[in-house]
Amino acid sequence: MRLLTLALLACSILTLNGCDKSSGQADDPPVLRVGTSPDGYPHYFIENGIAKGFSVDILNAVADKIHYKIQWVTSDWVGVLGSLETGKVDTVGNFADTPERRQKYDFSVPYYYSAAQLAVSKNNQSIHGLEDMKGRTVAADLGSNYAKVLKEFDPQNQINLVTFEGQDVIFNAVAQGKVDAYVSGQVILLGQIKHKHLPLKVVGAPFGVKQVALPFKKNARGEDLRKKVNLALEQLRADGTLKKISEKWFDTDLSINPTATPSTQTVTPVKG
Repeated sequence: MRLLTLALLACSILTLNGCDKSSGQADDPPVLRVGTSPDGYPHYFIENGIAKGFSVDILNAVADKIHYKIQWVTSDWVGVLGSLETGKVDTVGNFADTPERRQKYDFSVPYYYSAAQLAVSKNNQSIHGLEDMKGRTVAADLGSNYAKVLKEFDPQNQINLVTFEGQDVIFNAVAQGKVDAYVSGQVILLGQIKHKHLPLKVVGAPFGVKQVALPFKKNARGEDLRKKVNLALEQLRADGTLKKISEKWFDTDLSINPTATPSTQTVTPVKG
């Protein structure tokens, strides 16, 4: 009787690993399919055939906690969103949690906070921040949240906003003067400019802080995964892992909400 009790207890503990599977499959962990863009440094990139990056480290840490295996599914950002919508992936890395997106997806607890910023040509001396963007053209990634963030700070539509597919297309457009600036995540811009030695620079203060979390479909599988991921993220926050990973990639702790810091509150909308 005691052996039976212990066996049942072990089975309940190993539920995440599929205790109800056949003995030949018992060691195969379930798969968490994560969508991402293929060249998303510093969040996701391939080096010597190995996936690396901030989001990679976060998801791997989560997977270790819940005893899952990560399967990365890469495509351009529009394709990533489509894969999430159709259920080809379970979740997406580096995805801002917004009220609009909550209508479609249920989100995990946040694992870092992201602010938008502008990048311009390194030779540009006339743009120092949002206040200089009236009548100018700003590019954003098609389907990204940063275009919407920019509009929040431009209520009178004084900025010409255009969208492109692919970061490299936008980087080239800014460097060649075809557009005046690029709006994206602060850490993305800083990371890409440094990593690719781009002839660009970031200007102005970061603005529009958003919490970044993992989205899941509003169905039984999505809810099951979300609950498991939430427990893992709370443990990773409590034991300092989120802070450690953030400082590894950004030299600062982005797992803490910076809303109250002056650098995110001094930005004012474009004035007429």
